[in-house]
Amino acid sequence: MTDVLYALLALAMVLTIVSLLVPLAERLRLPHTVLLAVTGLGLGLVGDWIAAHGPLGGVAGDVFAGLVGIEGGTDLFLPLFLPPLLFTAGLTIDVRRLIDEMSVVLLLAIVAVLVCIAGVAGVVHLATGHDILVCLLVGVIVSTTDPAAVIGIFRDVGAPKRLSILAEGESLLNDAVAIASFGFVMQLLITRVSPELAQAAPVEASGLVMHVLRDFFGGILFGFALARVVMLILPRLGDSDVAIASVTVSLAYLSYVLADHYLAISGVVSVVVAALTVAAYGPTHLHPRQWTALKQLWQQLDFWSNCLIFVLASMVAAQFLPHITWLYIWGLLAVVVGAMLARVLVVFGMLPLLEAVRLVAPVDQRYKAILVWGGLRGAVTIVLAMVVAGDTRLPDSIREFTAELATLFVLFTLLVNATTLGLVMRALGLNKLSPVEVALRDRVLALSRVNVQRQLRQIIREHNQRVVGLDVDPDSAGDAEAEIPPADLPLELQERLMVGLLTLCAQEKELYLELFEQQTLSRRMVAILTARADRLVDAVRDRGADGYNEVVHGFMQPDLAFRVALWLHRRLGFGWLLTERLADRFEILLVSQDVLAELAAFNLRSVADLLGADAEEKLGAVIKGREQLVDRALRALSLQYPGYAESIKDRQLERAAIRFESAEYARRLRESIISREVYADLRRKLNARRKDVSRRPSLDLGFELASMISRVPLFASLDAAAVREVAQRLRARLALPGEKIVAVGGRPDAMYFIAAGEVAVHVGGMTVPLKEGDFFGEMGLLEARPRVADVVAVGYCQLLALSRRDFNGLLARRPSMRAEIEAIAAQRVAENAAAG
Repeated sequence: MTDVLYALLALAMVLTIVSLLVPLAERLRLPHTVLLAVTGLGLGLVGDWIAAHGPLGGVAGDVFAGLVGIEGGTDLFLPLFLPPLLFTAGLTIDVRRLIDEMSVVLLLAIVAVLVCIAGVAGVVHLATGHDILVCLLVGVIVSTTDPAAVIGIFRDVGAPKRLSILAEGESLLNDAVAIASFGFVMQLLITRVSPELAQAAPVEASGLVMHVLRDFFGGILFGFALARVVMLILPRLGDSDVAIASVTVSLAYLSYVLADHYLAISGVVSVVVAALTVAAYGPTHLHPRQWTALKQLWQQLDFWSNCLIFVLASMVAAQFLPHITWLYIWGLLAVVVGAMLARVLVVFGMLPLLEAVRLVAPVDQRYKAILVWGGLRGAVTIVLAMVVAGDTRLPDSIREFTAELATLFVLFTLLVNATTLGLVMRALGLNKLSPVEVALRDRVLALSRVNVQRQLRQIIREHNQRVVGLDVDPDSAGDAEAEIPPADLPLELQERLMVGLLTLCAQEKELYLELFEQQTLSRRMVAILTARADRLVDAVRDRGADGYNEVVHGFMQPDLAFRVALWLHRRLGFGWLLTERLADRFEILLVSQDVLAELAAFNLRSVADLLGADAEEKLGAVIKGREQLVDRALRALSLQYPGYAESIKDRQLERAAIRFESAEYARRLRESIISREVYADLRRKLNARRKDVSRRPSLDLGFELASMISRVPLFASLDAAAVREVAQRLRARLALPGEKIVAVGGRPDAMYFIAAGEVAVHVGGMTVPLKEGDFFGEMGLLEARPRVADVVAVGYCQLLALSRRDFNGLLARRPSMRAEIEAIAAQRVAENAAAG
């Protein structure tokens, strides 16, 4: 019992000390982990002195006794600290942006780990002569990275958001790949040094690949499945933040322990995938307040885990630092050289290849240098080193060499790389304002002075008093001619346009977040739209206005998920996924329409005086062009799904009304006008309405053929029985904007009726528009010859397709319809001949 009390006392003291280091790290502009390592080394050296000169009395002696007891529990490091570290990293990442960059992140993570393992193992083996398998273990342990310092720098210098996503995503998957490799290499090493284990469980080369694949994909499937079960539970826990947090903590440890111990698959991959799944689904399943509270809890757990790991590991390192030999110094230099060469090879060798094939946008050479020098090692490396140190199945020499070398390398990256990152930034010029930023700063200062002067005059005029020291005569207050306008911004138009576009992108993101805070926009929608705003920022920084327009036009095109949903509907008849994608597009277009109107007003109000009238006019044209794109796309959808846009708007208005009512009830409660019981009853009714409005209105795909057939004049005179007969033969089809429905030379397999939308027929150098009620493709069926025209959808088009067989059967039973189709076809042939 006494040992437990000492351990609790030690933990309390350590947490107090590391918390006091936070403001000190901010003042010194150093990563917090640097001061943690220094503190741990100091405590370790003091502990060694106490052990050599006899125990201390009182509280101080009990604290160090507790620390010694905690140090001895290295077998708990992996299962205790690893799940919260990995879960927090996965929970806080921008999953939507990570998915966009997933191919590059996966490639970088896997290649970076393999190159680091090979580079470090090779150099350490050559330098120290240790067994290559031991050197591989060292390489695996030090291949994990801590991106916190690099991401902080990228944020401070305004680097593209995608760079932070690449660094963060690579580090997360890096850890998963490295830890999976760690278990594999450990098993190989144990079977080598323990012949009896090797005989009991021989390792066959043929089964290695299958073992790794089973571990990896098994971890993915189990982590995803377990997290999805948890996501079914969380919304049913009501308003209890503590219950929600408890279930997610259980998820982190269950996904690790069950996968690793009971299912014999990768517990690390399982934890990472579980965290990413919660990060993807949690925002849409939980109230915004609950989601924020959940992330805060996990950040707290991550802080505790990081602090304890660094302090305890540094204390262990302090024990062997006074006895270090030249072998370890030489080995440390080998690890540094191997890891640095591997990082240079990946960043300066592989990234240019990815840039060349356009998998990733070009990265500034200075940012690449930061990625190399900022490759710090953190808590995961320390945990793996402590696991090796506590594994008695390995000989003492191997445990000591591996753990000490890895710990020394972590300390090196913290005490050398981290402390000199500021010098590297200054050497690269990243700490200086660019000429554009300097010009903007001066302009903002000048405008601010004019505005302050104007406001002071207003105060003087209203209160009829003089201000001592003011260099403007109060009697002339309000005289606009007395104001001296600031000088124009000394930048070229293109530079001012780039600044203006970046400002508009930032404002656009803020407007989305404001809508979310007002609860008129769901978290799922705000995640999609803010990710789009981030992509716009990256595009402007890379390619200016051209990049902005290119990405905006890309937004108007159906994405991969939409095309997959459309394919499933066409081929297999699955309409649910297509309905969701269309509903998403409706909501995104409606929100974009409102936000673009706000941006246009913001451009006139705040950008014009900053960047000049000519820049404001150009930016206004950019916004206007984007508004036209959105209006065109929304109009095309609204033609096919009338009433749905109004349903979405009504839903947004209802959300706003609920928010206003909630604020009004809270105000009356504060003023003691209503009791808490009445307030609780009103809140229950509001929550019921909020639950109803959270369900998006159902979108009818418009594939009820009877209603679509009625839009085609050719079928207008049909009676109910005839409509049913025609409906049995027609097949609904949705065409995307720009989709080529019919191609020249194609096989005449069907004709098409336009139920909604518009197509363009390209024939003989002419373009003929066809709209709702028209049809095309009939001539190929009548004359049994290949297509002679290209037909392209102008917007979203609802088509009714009639196959060749059904065409012949239908017209055989209805001669009048055949005659009408033949007459229109003959007229078109004559028009084409006359035009030719």
